[in-house]
Amino acid sequence: MSVPMQEPMQDQIAGIICEHFGIDLAEITPSTTFDDLDMDSLALAETVVVLEDRYGLQFPDIEGSFSPGVTLAQAAEALSRLLAATPAAS
Repeated sequence: MSVPMQEPMQDQIAGIICEHFGIDLAEITPSTTFDDLDMDSLALAETVVVLEDRYGLQFPDIEGSFSPGVTLAQAAEALSRLLAATPAAS
């Protein structure tokens, strides 16, 4: 499945958090940490799985970027770097 890259990564992650965990979008800013949103390790793992499904990829090294003290901006940057380093399917 192809996801439009025009949608900023932070917005994509925030959308997943809102949709799957019922968190109000107004509570989420680039400097919001996952801990600020009361997201535990299970919720963070679920977020990674949703992202993997969305991109059709496995992100084996992304878990550290989705931990309680990480901000939305940091997670989005890490995911963007990982996607940029992933060869496109032919």
